[in-house]
Amino acid sequence: MATARLTRDERKAQTRADLLAAAREVFVRRGFHRASLDEIAEEAGYTKGAVYSNFADKDALFLALLDERYAGRVARYSEMMLEVDSLDESFRRVSWFMAEADQEEPDWLPTLAEFVAHASQHEELRGAYSRSRERFLEAIAGIIDSLTERFDVTLRVTSLEAARWSSVLIRGYSAERRIDPDTVTPELFVELQTAFMHGLTRPRGEER
Repeated sequence: MATARLTRDERKAQTRADLLAAAREVFVRRGFHRASLDEIAEEAGYTKGAVYSNFADKDALFLALLDERYAGRVARYSEMMLEVDSLDESFRRVSWFMAEADQEEPDWLPTLAEFVAHASQHEELRGAYSRSRERFLEAIAGIIDSLTERFDVTLRVTSLEAARWSSVLIRGYSAERRIDPDTVTPELFVELQTAFMHGLTRPRGEER
């Protein structure tokens, strides 16, 4: 049976997807600074020229990878937070997902921290990262808004700030867990993250 040939656009999309998948593996394995475009190209089975035909440089490749990861997280959070029967269940499911994701890929958040430190030294890159992150946080804020509407509660801060500081908690947890994994456990994170979110909510009508 003959295999249908891909169009030029389909081949380009496939190459980009392959490069992003390879970049994810190499960045996590090597860290942002030690990872090279040569290694990423080799991992994906392409030449370095293929990388440059899709991404301007390593910074652009990492940002594209980050956008892809953010989109995946938004989809998973939306599913977990809205397909539940109680507010507590929603908070706990997401908290467990965050903790388990850090356990499964413990080098991702340190790699991201390395990139953020790098981006902070370059105004244009810092702005590009900030815009990417804000889009992600705004999407999460939208999910939180849907959740609070469903369970008839309001927040003591904006949903965007709730999303932002929840992100701060998982980053801090990840850093502390690498230092003292026996004390800083997933179970403890789940309790703290869940309590944090509950502490921000109150029944609708109690606003002052």
